[in-house]
Amino acid sequence: MSRSVPDWARRAEGAIGTVIDGTGAATAWVGLALVLVVAANVLLRYVFNTGSVALQELEWHLIAPIALFGMAYGMHKGAHVRVDFLYDRLSGRATAIIDLIAALMMIGLAAAVVALSVPYVAQSLQLAEGSPDPGGLPYRWLLKAFIPAGFACFGLQAVAQALHVALQLAQMTSREDAVVEPGRRASEAAALS
Repeated sequence: MSRSVPDWARRAEGAIGTVIDGTGAATAWVGLALVLVVAANVLLRYVFNTGSVALQELEWHLIAPIALFGMAYGMHKGAHVRVDFLYDRLSGRATAIIDLIAALMMIGLAAAVVALSVPYVAQSLQLAEGSPDPGGLPYRWLLKAFIPAGFACFGLQAVAQALHVALQLAQMTSREDAVVEPGRRASEAAALS
């Protein structure tokens, strides 16, 4: 692996990490908005004996970006679920290979979901789909657009993870080569004398 490739890969991994951190921060603000909307709905229902269909729909409209962007942020921070009792018993190279395979599979999954969901969002936009309930929120396509956007972020994070693991594997290989190389030289020198 040439020297420029790891530098490029590190910069790409860092740039993607910055994007995912930004979406994670935005998602945290959406979480705060969700708490405020739920509190408003409770206040309207139980104190003023009224309610708003739009506010009730807004609750699950806000859950969508939290879940869809939160999965990429969780992967970025290493807060995702894996079978740790098996994973922790494996060697560093084995865990890196598992992580690389998982990252490549996540890239494929993300690409498939984005490709399949874009026509779904386009159809919703074309129909000017809105809430079927009176007083509900319009622009249902905007809610559906979080599907490809969230999985695009997920795919980006998987690319960053694949780059990170590939760099780790390259470093492991170069360290192993550095350890083996002096031993080879010594045996070659002994054979020559």
